[in-house]
Amino acid sequence: MAEPSRPHERTVALDDAGFPGYAMGAAAYAIGVTPAFLRAAEAAGLFEIARSVGGHRRYTSNDLHRADRARQLVDDGIRMDAAARIVSLEYQLAAANAMIETLRRRTESPKRGRRTT
Repeated sequence: MAEPSRPHERTVALDDAGFPGYAMGAAAYAIGVTPAFLRAAEAAGLFEIARSVGGHRRYTSNDLHRADRARQLVDDGIRMDAAARIVSLEYQLAAANAMIETLRRRTESPKRGRRTT
């Protein structure tokens, strides 16, 4: 019999946006789509889902955010494959902008602990 997880491990999983904690039905309900939409999003390359020991799809909250954004685009008349590409590019751009901001803060911060003689 499997050992139950400790409370700390469960809390970490709840706070982890990458934890595959949503079954297909719950995931579809959470963002107002059908399970077929989630399968189509996966087939279009929007995300790679995890699977349970029994082989059932499991979604992360990150997956759901991506799928929800793709749903908005599809509702606006964009094909699923194009919506998946747009969402992917939006996430890449956000990551690049975050990195730029991090680097900007590092270069703009005063040099500490340096002495000039």
